Amino acid sequence: MHRVVLMSLLSSSFALCAFAQGHSKLLPPNHINPKTLSQGARMWWYGPQPSGAITPRSGTPSAWPNVDAANTNEDLAGGQSETSIAAAANRVMVAWNDATGFFVFPSTNPKASLTGVGFSRDGGKTFTDLVGLPNNNSNESWSGDSAVVAVDNGAYFIVSSMYLPVNIDCSQGPSQYAIAVSVATVTQNSVQFTNPIIAATGGDYCSAEGPTAFLDKDFMRYDPATRTLALSYTRFTFYGLGTGQIEVVKAHVPLSPPFLSSAAFSDPIVVWPEEPNVENEGAYLALAHNSNTNADDIYVAWERNWGSNQFNGDPYVYIYLSEILSGMNPPVIIGTPGSPVVATLGQLNSTALGGVKSLDLEIIPGYNRGFGNDFPRIAYDAAKNRVAVVWNDASHHPLGDIFMRTYGHGLSSPGPILKINSDNKGALHFMPAVCFMTDGSMVTSWYDRRNYPADSAMTDYFGDVRPAPYAPAANFKITTAATDWTNTGSIIAPNFGDYTDNACTGTSAYFTWSDGRMGVPQPFVAP
Repeated sequence: MHRVVLMSLLSSSFALCAFAQGHSKLLPPNHINPKTLSQGARMWWYGPQPSGAITPRSGTPSAWPNVDAANTNEDLAGGQSETSIAAAANRVMVAWNDATGFFVFPSTNPKASLTGVGFSRDGGKTFTDLVGLPNNNSNESWSGDSAVVAVDNGAYFIVSSMYLPVNIDCSQGPSQYAIAVSVATVTQNSVQFTNPIIAATGGDYCSAEGPTAFLDKDFMRYDPATRTLALSYTRFTFYGLGTGQIEVVKAHVPLSPPFLSSAAFSDPIVVWPEEPNVENEGAYLALAHNSNTNADDIYVAWERNWGSNQFNGDPYVYIYLSEILSGMNPPVIIGTPGSPVVATLGQLNSTALGGVKSLDLEIIPGYNRGFGNDFPRIAYDAAKNRVAVVWNDASHHPLGDIFMRTYGHGLSSPGPILKINSDNKGALHFMPAVCFMTDGSMVTSWYDRRNYPADSAMTDYFGDVRPAPYAPAANFKITTAATDWTNTGSIIAPNFGDYTDNACTGTSAYFTWSDGRMGVPQPFVAP
């Protein structure tokens, strides 16, 4: 079911254009490059993939406790990574891509979910592994790339994930290339999830129109003031260019969140259309409450020319931004193809158009996809009514630094580009996450190899908390034991995943990352 057969390679310049088989169902002829898809998409596309040896390790504890959010006794295979997190006071929910789902059938068994979930009631000190998300459609399966938000002070959480076709029997219901959400109700003694709620779809095999697109790498934010839930993703069309179209859908969460329905989600808002020979991927968003309209402006950040820069003649990538203004119908978008907003514009060693060197032209030792990405993250600072976007790139040295820039409403008043990591050792800095506390403190976290030689795969997770985006701060190490990724076994590629995460609640922060100290990736949390 989970094997993928690459049946033919097309001669198009957009490399690896494939007829592919996912879950025993042929995809239409397409120009999608599966090597540049997210970890969740690659799980579905390729299935289990061999990886390195397993070598358990231990380390010296630091000031941050590190807690495994999963129960290894529930794992049937090594590959629990690409973590996401949400928190409300002491209630914390973590989700991750879970390789166990490859080997459990049918897809309606919660263990068959490639999206794993853990929950803590004590501020992240301990977690209960909730195994997987419920599913009432045997034609589809939860397929990873999760995001999580807290609702109503942690009385509810919402998890989003790719939701993709498996064994298709149209008499059993639809079979869609979709992104779905599940609403969790937290009671005193349990956490109960709804069945999948489709948020966005790329088409249904069981409809007359059939499937038209593959939806990848969802991310989600929630605003309690307006009860707006917004979700960003990339649409890779089967019959178009297949290079990635950045889209957003949004919904109003009812006062009883489990009654959220597919009908509540808007039609897709196209933030950036697909382009010939230029891939757009890695979209993340932030919600900013606009008191004038009592609605939310939606800020979106993504990476342009990722992967396609390896062959299309432009070797640089660009961090792009758009803002969907609230209260506008049809939506008015700042940052369009005719007038892009480029966060990397003016960066040291960038091109005149803001192009920067990417980690996708560097091989990262221990990262089993090889080349990296520069996907940005974005968060709203309610204290100052501005957004901060963070990203990594190789503009200063080959293995990357973490950069940050702020913008005001309307993507106006761009601040200077600040390097967040304080070292200058040429070590790897990779996969940042960012959030804001209610007092305006900015929290950033990322993978970091500064404590080891430049040719080492030993990796820590680092953090930075500063009272304002441009205020001075000291980086700190979050991990109590480093991971040697060259000796960590995983059947998922990339083994780190494509992102990490953090969550702010009040004036507290929680961090989550994929950690290989046990010899296989696990979803760790530091409260």
